[in-house]
Amino acid sequence: FIKCLHSVGRPLPLNKPLHNNWPCDPKNTLVAHMPEKNEINSYGSGYGGNSLLGKKCFALRIGSILARNEGWFAEHMLILGIENIKTGVKRYIAAAFPSACGKTNLAMMKPTLPDYKVTCVGDDIAWMRFDKEGRLRAINPEAGFFGVAPGTSDKTNFYAMETIKKNTIFTNVAETSDGGFYWEGLEKETEEGLKIKSWLGDEDWKKQASERPAAHPNSRFCTPAAQCPIMDPAWEDHEGVPID
Repeated sequence: FIKCLHSVGRPLPLNKPLHNNWPCDPKNTLVAHMPEKNEINSYGSGYGGNSLLGKKCFALRIGSILARNEGWFAEHMLILGIENIKTGVKRYIAAAFPSACGKTNLAMMKPTLPDYKVTCVGDDIAWMRFDKEGRLRAINPEAGFFGVAPGTSDKTNFYAMETIKKNTIFTNVAETSDGGFYWEGLEKETEEGLKIKSWLGDEDWKKQASERPAAHPNSRFCTPAAQCPIMDPAWEDHEGVPID
């Protein structure tokens, strides 16, 4: 069991204004991983990667210590399945990319080659081990996606756009006048005539007239993986999928 504590560092009632209208204590931010205690403490940060402690903090950092001690692997890798529809042959791959480098887009790829189907197991972290037969197997320890919003569109990641249509939390994105969301890359998906309010509060933001982006470059969407239309049937199999 991993003990996790996250505090924004701004107890109520507030005694001074919020930083950028967000409860946090940036001057005293501390994120501590203590593997000898199986413990994570996060203070003062408003960033999702430092407050969603089950993600990088546990699944990758503490996870890598547990994996080393117990004989398995915790890796910064996507997992996807590729199937030849005609032959029925299916292979699983794991691939390592840095953050904001296209893992989510690849994990949810819409094939342009005929007769091929891609299914998503996970887009960011893989826990892997060898089974009794010596075959490498992998699971996705996460329940959802914490994806970079700018650049995501129907063209670059159709299935991600389908996934975030409901039950989704958006952070530091722009807002449209009809209550929708906007970021760089959604120009074609956004109806003409809608006004855009930037993540910094700029009213009636226009790309041609502003030197500041509508959405923060690291703005995110947080959404359940089960909503993705192409999740692999075995994505929650505790045995994991075989990595080919």
